[in-house]
Amino acid sequence: MIEDRSEKKEVRMRGSFSFSVLMAVFVLILSSCRRNDDTLVGRWTVEKVNVEFREDLTTPEMVRQYGMLEQDNVIEISRDSVLTLVSGGDTLRGKCSLQGGSLYCDGSLFGQVKDGVLITETPSPIGTVKVVYKNNNPSR
Repeated sequence: MIEDRSEKKEVRMRGSFSFSVLMAVFVLILSSCRRNDDTLVGRWTVEKVNVEFREDLTTPEMVRQYGMLEQDNVIEISRDSVLTLVSGGDTLRGKCSLQGGSLYCDGSLFGQVKDGVLITETPSPIGTVKVVYKNNNPSR
């Protein structure tokens, strides 16, 4: 009879321990899935475009036109971490996350957040386009 009680107590303790470990893992996972920093939420518009194309492959007019196209880009980031980019009539959407100063969209590096601006850099065979965005209506 004494052995029976100690076995039951041991089984209850193991079950209690397993439940505690399970809860600790759940809390750890839940705390690591935090929302995006509220400073990202809002409508981001182009503040500056820097087009650095190879001069032997482009003309000054081509560089100017490309810069003008980028000027109309708009990025919106919602509270539920959805990033929407409207560029040249195309709309792209993805789930974003901020890791350090790097902004990722659907797992790929999208840009850098630094000193209150979002900077994207797009390399190509003829050069690089760097676009600086500012948040026009940050969340309060």
